[in-house]
Amino acid sequence: MNNGISLCLVICGKAYVWDFEVVMGYSIYRMKRIILFFLCVSLLACSSSDSTEAVDDELIENSISEDTSASRIRLFKLFLKKFKNLSLPIEIRSDGFARLDVTGLERLNEQSNDTLFAKADYFNESFCYGMLPDTTSFYTLIFYHPAAEYYPVVATYSKSGFLINQENLFHGACGSDCGLTSCSMTAIIGKDFSVLSVDSIYYEYECDSTYAPIPNTGEIIVISKNGKIDKKGAISMSKEKEQRIKINP
Repeated sequence: MNNGISLCLVICGKAYVWDFEVVMGYSIYRMKRIILFFLCVSLLACSSSDSTEAVDDELIENSISEDTSASRIRLFKLFLKKFKNLSLPIEIRSDGFARLDVTGLERLNEQSNDTLFAKADYFNESFCYGMLPDTTSFYTLIFYHPAAEYYPVVATYSKSGFLINQENLFHGACGSDCGLTSCSMTAIIGKDFSVLSVDSIYYEYECDSTYAPIPNTGEIIVISKNGKIDKKGAISMSKEKEQRIKINP
């Protein structure tokens, strides 16, 4: 007389059922050996599965990381196309009364991938002026940011598009004031990536509370700072220095 029995094992979270035709009197010893065999198989299967899953997870993680990095670099390359190529040395100058010319320059767009790379308080009103000659370790870009008039900002980026440093190149000392005759703002970046920023303000005279000229109060004010863009793209600038020269003492 034959009796059917079923053996159910859970392997790696999945249930498997085997049906056996067991002859009456079949030895318990033989049955134990069969059960032991299936238990060993299940353990080996789980071990192999866990190892495979761990490897798969690692591959996926690495793939995501590589794709993200590659994708960012592609987007950054597109961003760089907004900037015209510049040569060194470069001088940017404003007389304080006429804005820097932004005609034909690409504008930053807050609704685009520009936000991944550019940093500006008035994003949509800022412009991409130019890119300095390439180096082996970083890019150098110049933006025009808005204020009472546009002013240049130099920014350095890693090759993968991460911002390293950013620095205003004008002091913003120019404006309209009683007795102010002329004003100029100048920024120079040399072939060695040295940076010089100078604002020169000429007052023919000072004014009293009624805006009447005060005799013999003419003055020239010079505000300057200098610095350097190092080999890693870091921008270091000195503190502002101010000189006052009386022109009719």
